Amino acid sequence: MRHFVQSIFVAAALFLPSAGSSAQESQTAWQDHQGMLETRIIAASSNVSAGFPGQLGEADQGAMLLAWEATLKDGWKTYWRSPGEAGLPVRVFLDGEQLDILYPFPERFELFGLETYGYSKQVTIPFEVPSKAGRYTFNADFMVCKDICVPFNAAYDISVDPELSGTIVTDTRIKNALDTVPQRFEAGNVDLTVTSVSFAGKPGHQNLIVEATADMPLSKSDLLAELDTTTQFHSPKMRILPDGRSVRYVLPVMSTQKNLDLAGKRVRLTLADGRGNAIDRFFDLPSR
Repeated sequence: MRHFVQSIFVAAALFLPSAGSSAQESQTAWQDHQGMLETRIIAASSNVSAGFPGQLGEADQGAMLLAWEATLKDGWKTYWRSPGEAGLPVRVFLDGEQLDILYPFPERFELFGLETYGYSKQVTIPFEVPSKAGRYTFNADFMVCKDICVPFNAAYDISVDPELSGTIVTDTRIKNALDTVPQRFEAGNVDLTVTSVSFAGKPGHQNLIVEATADMPLSKSDLLAELDTTTQFHSPKMRILPDGRSVRYVLPVMSTQKNLDLAGKRVRLTLADGRGNAIDRFFDLPSR
């Protein structure tokens, strides 16, 4: 369904690559994209990078933290890694390889009656590369939607040095963004736990059922579920359990796969407690 919607709205849009921007030590120049948004790349200092657990493997490998940043004009939105029923996710590439970027927890939007997930007004999306001084060219693919949807590709050139890059401003922006990225690791300071993941119903007519608990009430929490590009989970119906700190979420499943069966599937859950904390976990559903 999402691919069909994209075809409709993209047909009227121009896919225009953006020119590379001038290099600076801690940030590139802003690039304007048809008056819909502006984007750039910013770099953090080694102090910020050293305090981040990282995703690159060996601890002595080191990493530099950078971020793709966008400022969107009123009404325009760009998209999370799983955009929902319309849109395309923000993706960043280095030397043709897609990077594992760290998406902040998204907002929910309705676009032409379809549920989507993404960002409005302003977003900073961190990512990391091996800690090595040099000149880098990053490419980003992203889509923005308002009355129409428009895809873009942009290139950004920046010279970075792990010991010299980063300013108070870019460090603050990247640290603030990291605070909104759901925690991927079990060991952490977020008291938020998924206690049960199951499903109910016959193939093709199933609901995903998730239970979670926290040290504070979850009445303002939100849950996003992902399976694959052919499957969407509707907004959860939430019920507070008797202890007051636990919640049950029921998410109806919609898929282009006829008679989709969740049995034995792996789902990705992103849970936010409504107070600025969130976790990102994978779970294997029980087999029949």
